[in-house]
Amino acid sequence: MERRNHIVRFVLSISSLLILTMAFSMTLAAAASSARPAVAIADQRYSRRCEPGMANTLIAGLEEANRATPGECEILWRLSRAYWFKSTRVPENDKKARLELLDQGRAYAEEATVADPKSANAYYWLAASIAQAGQIKGILQSLASVKPTKMALDKGLEADPEHASCHYLMAELYLQLPGAPLSIGNKKKAVEEARLAVKYDPSESCHHLVLGRALIATKQYDEARAALNRLIEMKVSKEDPEGFKRDQDAAREELKSIAGK
Repeated sequence: MERRNHIVRFVLSISSLLILTMAFSMTLAAAASSARPAVAIADQRYSRRCEPGMANTLIAGLEEANRATPGECEILWRLSRAYWFKSTRVPENDKKARLELLDQGRAYAEEATVADPKSANAYYWLAASIAQAGQIKGILQSLASVKPTKMALDKGLEADPEHASCHYLMAELYLQLPGAPLSIGNKKKAVEEARLAVKYDPSESCHHLVLGRALIATKQYDEARAALNRLIEMKVSKEDPEGFKRDQDAAREELKSIAGK
């Protein structure tokens, strides 16, 4: 009889655990469902991010959504992206304001990685926030930011090996940084990562630009010309026409630098 009671208690415990698990899953699903409209609106606004005042509108909407459904990864990493973008609209000489925005973006990205450790987007925007802040602070801080930036990108690529933006930023690190023993700079690896960025998302102008620059750095001039010309021939992005044109102008300058090579 005692053994039978133990079995009954065990079955009841398992049943209770299953009920709690199902309830938790339903809660997560409900939160994700309620966040979906806010995510759709945020993405639509982000596609118009260069319009006057849109960065503030984007952030305000996401902040409201985050209060309504706190801890939702899809909202959190979009908040990080929005703060990162707003930091790029601040005059370069206002370092304090830019760093404050990036610090806020980093905090949201870190929260997003906790909410969903499998989100490559969360790790990418964490890396982007750290790298941009390091660059603003100067060469020493830039070098100090390499390790946490690369760690975030490694985790992003572990979550999604085909995440084009992670490959792009990794290519920039390898290309711009000095090599050993000072840092991780490696021109050959920059080419490899840039090729993957273009492969997984050929629509981004910056992916073609970093590939062209990496190919120049490794003296692969014919391929570099091909990559840069592809960028110049692309139609200007409606989402970020200013950035797109800057990339195209940079590509033209890179082509001039290798004329005759």
